[in-house]
Amino acid sequence: MPILLTAILETLFYLLSVPLCAAFALSTADGVRWGVGVSAFALRPALRRAREYRPITRRRKSGTKPPWRVIMRLRGARIRLRGRLGLGDAAATALACGALRGLAAALGAHAGRVEVDVTPVFAGDVCLELTGMIRLRTGQIMTAIIKNQIDDIHRRIAKWTNIPLKA
Repeated sequence: MPILLTAILETLFYLLSVPLCAAFALSTADGVRWGVGVSAFALRPALRRAREYRPITRRRKSGTKPPWRVIMRLRGARIRLRGRLGLGDAAATALACGALRGLAAALGAHAGRVEVDVTPVFAGDVCLELTGMIRLRTGQIMTAIIKNQIDDIHRRIAKWTNIPLKA
């Protein structure tokens, strides 16, 4: 029995340590197109899948919640954003690039290692080509989801405990 328990614990430990890589690509070269790719252990296959662009269609499934709460709980993730940004106006381009770098500084204090390398294009044309990568471990994702669910349960309980008794 101890050998079986040790094998199960080691298997769980290794499963929690698997690195997952997610990449996205956004481009306005031939209309607005985007791509997303996910891979285990390596960034290159995820980036290759992300560069298979698709046109953007606007749809949102009903009942889905935005994943911002889970994303804010991720600790130790490596986030990298690279590309070119030109908005047609030099002031707007500089403001947008500065906002992206400010966002990187804010996320870097919270998430871990954040790298933003967005080159401003001050020419007269509008261009946007961004590629981003996030690398984290499956254990980090699982703990972030579990903490988020525990907070949801606490919020639901708090609603019921704050209702005054009508007796």
